[in-house]
Amino acid sequence: MRKLLIFLLVIGYAVGSEIRLLSQNFYPAGLNIIEIKNPENTKILIETESKTVYFPANSEKSFFAIPYACKKLAILNVIKDNRVIYRKFIRIKPKKYPVSRITVKERKKTEKILKRIINEYKLIRKILSKYTPKKFKETEFIKPVKNPKVSTPFGAKRVINRKKKSIHWGIDYKAPKGTPVFASLSGKVVLAKELFYTGKTVIIDHGLCLYTLYAHLSKIKVKENQHVKGGEIIGNVGSTGRSTGPHLHFGVYLCGERVDPDLAFRLKL
Repeated sequence: MRKLLIFLLVIGYAVGSEIRLLSQNFYPAGLNIIEIKNPENTKILIETESKTVYFPANSEKSFFAIPYACKKLAILNVIKDNRVIYRKFIRIKPKKYPVSRITVKERKKTEKILKRIINEYKLIRKILSKYTPKKFKETEFIKPVKNPKVSTPFGAKRVINRKKKSIHWGIDYKAPKGTPVFASLSGKVVLAKELFYTGKTVIIDHGLCLYTLYAHLSKIKVKENQHVKGGEIIGNVGSTGRSTGPHLHFGVYLCGERVDPDLAFRLKL
C-alpha cells in the first residue's frame, strides 16, 4: 500500500507540474539539466544512500549533480514553496574507476605551510558555493586543450608515494609545457593565483553555481574579475604545484559538488 501511495504521488507531481529532464547522465558525479517552468521559490534536492544535497533552481534550465558516492539509487525532488512538486527515483548506472599510482617529491609541511593549505581549501570551497546568474551562451563544454590525451581520469583512486590518498577530482590531460589552455565556457575569472597543491590555478564562474578549474599552469594569462569567452586562452600547460610533469588538471563543480568532466562534455547546454 505504501509503495502504491508513493507511486500515485509521483504520478501526480509529474502531471501537475511543467518539469522536464533534459539529460540522463545518471552516473556517479554525473551533471544533469532539468527544465522547470516558473522556477520562483524552487530548489532541487537529491537524496542518496550516503548524503543529501541541494541545488538552486533560479532559472528555467537548472543543473543538478549525482554525488560521486552514490552507487545505486538517487531520489530527485523539485521543491517549490516548501512543497515537493516533482519526484523521480533514479537508478544509478555503474562506472568503473582505475587506481592511479604516482610518485611525487613531497615538500616539508611546516606549520606555516599547513595553515596556508587550510586557508586555500576554505577559499576554494567558499568560491565554489556561490550562486550567480548565467554567464555563458555556449551549447556545450569546450575541451580545455586541443587534441586532449587523458593521463588520469576523474574518479581514479589515488595512491601517492605508496600511500592511499583521496579520489582524483578532475581529469588530467597530458600536454607539452606551454600548450594553450582554453576556457571551457564563457564566464568570470574568480581566482587566478598560485596555490600550494595545484600550483598556478584559474577558476571560472559560469553562473548557475557552475564552475571550472584549471591547475598546474606554467603561466596565467587572465586576472581575477576578468570576463572571458568560451575558447579564450586563459593560460598555458605547466607542472607547478604538486605535479609529476607537464599536464592540465581540469575540474568541473556544481555548488561545490565534484562533477565528472567526461560526463559534462556529453551535455547539450
